[in-house]
Amino acid sequence: MSALINSNRISRIFKPLSFFLLISAGALAQTEELVCIPCGHPCDSAVVKSGTECQTCRMLLVPKSTVKFTKLSPKEFCARITANPDAVVIDVRSEQEFKGTSGSVRSFGHFKKAINVNVNQLGKNLDELNRHKNQEVLLYCSHSHRSPRAAYYLGMQGFTNVVNMTGGVSKLDEALKSACFKEQFIVHPK
Repeated sequence: MSALINSNRISRIFKPLSFFLLISAGALAQTEELVCIPCGHPCDSAVVKSGTECQTCRMLLVPKSTVKFTKLSPKEFCARITANPDAVVIDVRSEQEFKGTSGSVRSFGHFKKAINVNVNQLGKNLDELNRHKNQEVLLYCSHSHRSPRAAYYLGMQGFTNVVNMTGGVSKLDEALKSACFKEQFIVHPK
C-alpha cells in the first residue's frame, strides 16, 4: 500500500512538472533566433523567429547558435595563413577551378598551402579531415557562396576553429598587391 501511495505522490509531483517543461520548451522554440544555412548572401545575417526556409535564398533555417565559424576579409585571411603555419587551408571549389584548368569558369588562383576538397565531397572526405578537428581550418572558394556552407557543415561535425574568407578569391584585386598575397597566393592566368 505504501508503494501505491508513493507512486501517486510522485505522479502528482511530476505530471505538473513535465507539463511545465513541455510548455517551456515550446516557448523556447518560438523565441530562438533562426538564420539560413550560410550561403554567402546578405540574408546570412537576417535573423527570424519562425519558419523553415530563408525567404531570400531558400536555404533551410537553423538555430543561429549552430553557426559557429569566423569570417575574415581576404587580407585578414592571408595574415592568418602566415601567422599560423599549422592551419589547414581548404579550397572548396572544383578540382578544375583549383588547378586553373576549367574552361567554363574563371579560377583566379589558389593559396599555395591549400588542399582541394570540393564542397560536394566534404562528407565523403570527413574521415580524412577529422584529424584536423582541433586545428584552425581556413576555407575559401571563388565568391564565398560555397565556403560558408562548408564552414557551417564542418562546425556541425565538431570542428572547433573554422574560418571562412569573405568575398572569395574573385574579390582579391587590391589584396593581390599586398606582400602577404605575393608570398602566399598563386594567380592563375585569365
